[in-house]
Amino acid sequence: MRGFKPILLLATLITLTGCQSDDPAKDMMADYYQRLGNVLDAPTPDFTSPELPALPRKRDLVQPLDELRMGVLDAYELRQCGLFNLIAERNSSLGKVADRFRQLDYELKFIDTAAQCLPQVKDPSIQAELKQALTLKRQQREKVIWNTLIDSDAWRKQLSLPAFTLSIELPAHSNAVNTIEQFSQLIPSTQAPTEPVTTWQESIEKQPILGDLFVSLSYHTAWLNQTSELIANHQQTVRCGGNFDTTRLKRLQTVFYKFYVGDVQPYLARVDGLYRDLAPALSRLASLNTPDIFNDYKKAYWEGEAYQAYKAAIKHHADVWQQLFQRCEVKLGQ
Repeated sequence: MRGFKPILLLATLITLTGCQSDDPAKDMMADYYQRLGNVLDAPTPDFTSPELPALPRKRDLVQPLDELRMGVLDAYELRQCGLFNLIAERNSSLGKVADRFRQLDYELKFIDTAAQCLPQVKDPSIQAELKQALTLKRQQREKVIWNTLIDSDAWRKQLSLPAFTLSIELPAHSNAVNTIEQFSQLIPSTQAPTEPVTTWQESIEKQPILGDLFVSLSYHTAWLNQTSELIANHQQTVRCGGNFDTTRLKRLQTVFYKFYVGDVQPYLARVDGLYRDLAPALSRLASLNTPDIFNDYKKAYWEGEAYQAYKAAIKHHADVWQQLFQRCEVKLGQ
């Protein structure tokens, strides 16, 4: 019998730790929800995970490009202005297997270099062919940007929707935010960036925050709405005023201040702030002409539908608390 207590203790610890997931933010929301249910003496149905818009497969999103063929690449003027060397590098064995970021870098450099070459070309036939090539490249510029967004490993890591939400402390993402902003500036601009786009690749790949942010918006919206429904549907059990026992009201106030105001609300505000930092870049990405199959994802996360639902859920949750406290003549802060 002496071994019974350690075994029982071990089983208890396993049970307790088994209740924790690998997502502290979800655990925090679940704990808040369950505490409210306990105080309200109300059933707490299991959380219903929201349906997230899927990120379609690469092959369903990549847009084909028209192939460019130039027959005057060895023209003296093109050698002098650097266009010949640029194209030769692209057509080399290494250039042909370049990843999406290097392909984009080449396309932007081609447009910039060809535009500078054009005034130097005197031969009418060469000038006409170069103009035609430049026009085609400019027309396809946004397609190349889109293909980099949707087909590069770095951007795919950013856009994929993970199983987890953003961590509670929200570690610094300033490099990724700045890089995403820089990349998005390619869309309204017609000029090549001052640095190669390949310099942005590492930050985009190693700090994947967009997918985590998008999942957080959707999951926490659902958590808030379910929690608001719990309060709204059972607040009649809270007695206040007169000779009623106000124990339940006082316990609710404790949950409100300690868990909502103390933990949940600051976290929700940090998620909100991160989205607002990224919103201008996402708006530029949303301006791209994208395949129809991408519409649900684009509307939810790039155009801001998920964020608007998130803001509405936060406001509704605050309103539900306010209605309860007003009925019981409780002034916030007391």
